[in-house]
Amino acid sequence: MSAQSYRAQVILDKRDLERLQYVAEKQGRTLSEAIREAVTRYLEACEQQELQEFLSAMAELRQIREKNAAQYGVYEGDPIGEAREERERQMEDV
Repeated sequence: MSAQSYRAQVILDKRDLERLQYVAEKQGRTLSEAIREAVTRYLEACEQQELQEFLSAMAELRQIREKNAAQYGVYEGDPIGEAREERERQMEDV
């Protein structure tokens, strides 16, 4: 358990509560320990799903970039530097 814990009230239906109590008892743990582990596992699964969605989106973007590079080529210039130079010229004109 973490250095600091917080109390939270959770309302479960009877069947889920009984199942959790059974699992906790079978493992020789308290109901609180079983619930904390279930919450931790659930959150880890959510984080893993988010990571997979992110990686999938990045792979899709990579494919789009490669397709565009093959179709249109890759600009070898420095667009930021060029924009700065153009802006500086505009400021000098003003």
